[in-house]
Amino acid sequence: MDTDARRLVIFAAVTVLVVTSSLVPGPTDATGEPTPDVAPPGTDLLAHFVGYAAIAYTLGRALSPRRSRGDGEPSASVAAVVGVVAVATGIGAGVEVAQGVVPGRDPSALDGVANAVGAAVGALLWRRRGGERDAGERGGDDRE
Repeated sequence: MDTDARRLVIFAAVTVLVVTSSLVPGPTDATGEPTPDVAPPGTDLLAHFVGYAAIAYTLGRALSPRRSRGDGEPSASVAAVVGVVAVATGIGAGVEVAQGVVPGRDPSALDGVANAVGAAVGALLWRRRGGERDAGERGGDDRE
């Protein structure tokens, strides 16, 4: 499998993992109401942040082989970064809406904010990594 295809598969796998884990029915009591959360405070928001950072980062990597411009600066344009953030945030918004019909799940604007912030950080990390390429992607071997 070539590098571009592998990156697309990784993005798809990360996205499926985040989306399906967000749409699994949560625990409910006998009346169908969600049971209280027993996780430490902030755990849910951290999970949203990390999940959508991973989606944005892997999406950026899947869409562009990310070659340096030659001056050490990342080659991803601001428009590409904004596009990656928009797509990842859109996925998160769709999941939040879908949670409204999943037993034991509730849509949350705060979760949506964590998704968007995570997506922005993931896209910026992707852009920052810009000119750095793995030895296997350069076609060479860095061993001396």
